[in-house]
Amino acid sequence: MTITKLRIFAIAVIVTIAQGVIYAQPIPGDVFREYLWFNEKGNAGQALRVGGKHGQEHPDRGWAHDYINAPVVLKHNFDLEHAVKAEVVVEKILCHADTIGLAIRINDGDWIYIPEPADISVPACNYQHHFYPTVRIPLSRLKPGNGNQFRMRVDAEQSWVPSWPQNLINGVHFRVYYDPDKKTHPNGKIITPHSGSPLGRIVELRTQAQSPNSRIKQVDYVGFHEDVNFEGDGIYSQWHYHFYHGRIMNHIGSATLDPFLVNWDTSWVPDQKQPMRIAARVIDEAGMIYMTEAMENLTLLRPGLSVELCKPYNIPKKWVTSSSEMTECFDIVGDFSKAVAAQIVWSSWSPGYMNGIYINDKKVFQCEGPKYACYAHRVAIGDVSSFQSGRNILKTGKTPLNKKGKMVHGMEVNWPGIMVLIQYKEQTNEHQDISLSVCMAGWRQCANLSSPPGIRL
Repeated sequence: MTITKLRIFAIAVIVTIAQGVIYAQPIPGDVFREYLWFNEKGNAGQALRVGGKHGQEHPDRGWAHDYINAPVVLKHNFDLEHAVKAEVVVEKILCHADTIGLAIRINDGDWIYIPEPADISVPACNYQHHFYPTVRIPLSRLKPGNGNQFRMRVDAEQSWVPSWPQNLINGVHFRVYYDPDKKTHPNGKIITPHSGSPLGRIVELRTQAQSPNSRIKQVDYVGFHEDVNFEGDGIYSQWHYHFYHGRIMNHIGSATLDPFLVNWDTSWVPDQKQPMRIAARVIDEAGMIYMTEAMENLTLLRPGLSVELCKPYNIPKKWVTSSSEMTECFDIVGDFSKAVAAQIVWSSWSPGYMNGIYINDKKVFQCEGPKYACYAHRVAIGDVSSFQSGRNILKTGKTPLNKKGKMVHGMEVNWPGIMVLIQYKEQTNEHQDISLSVCMAGWRQCANLSSPPGIRL
């Protein structure tokens, strides 16, 4: 990274912190609306290319758009009555390494820099990532009603020859919060499980919900616990969910009919060091959302079943399989003599070019997924003989050249790398139905693990 780029990066971080734009996701008790936008016509998995081949001349949008530097005009009718704060959520894929300076301009306001993931090695532009930064924006930047618009840009300087700075944006979502005492909104409470309850392998979640505006459209259950990091920010303990093309993903589950029943299969939820929390997003047909108070101090109680989350480390820079074989490490600390199954879990871009995954030099999986699109992988490994207690090495194979002898794109492995789950089973007196199935929401799906699940995005 050049001195100029370091200076620009430092200024971006300082401006971001000074403006106080790094902001958290909703918390229990919040009342808000979400205005969700994604690029319906993009040719890179329906993504907005920010930068592009002519990024040095036109860093706002790039060559893939009909009107260079044209703003995105939103069709939403923004409700700002009794609004108290606002934020924007950006679905960002690094795409081209060494691209920095992603920023957004809303209407005629100043440019606001999008923060880099806090738990990615520095500089984050050297590590492939797909994450969902949430950025505080002044309410004054938004206009009530129709006609709001935004533009995005990246720094035109990049080390490639020829230069090709580019981030892919899968969505841009605006969230407006309201004073709950002044704004008519839905209400609700989780009726099962109760705070302090033990959670078994199958957990029934039910919510009592109503709204003075309209009928309840949907209830989304989200959990605060340690789990695989599909959010892409390297934070394993958080409220687990995110959006993709206007749909909530990787949450516990959703329901549309009273009593909004969801059966949560915890067979692959990691053992927890801290109590868990569950809350519900109650959405009415008028688009108002209320996040319920959380059920607190929940613990897993699964006799005979244990799940270990093995977090990867020594993540390679620019993890793209077209360049070479690449490796990461992970540790197994449980009693491996009781291991019965495993999963490898990660997010990628263009996995149609992957060429095998190896555990300690033994191939455990060949390939799945599309080319030039996002994919969320959750691959079952029924034979655990390739794993070992202590340190393990995971390797991705090098993507071969095409028939003309030219390099192809390769799979991009996004931060935090390829995560590993180990499932352990012990004999108990109580009959346990420890099935190798997983209940996934959004990117996830209910699937028999004899057929490895993966979700094209």
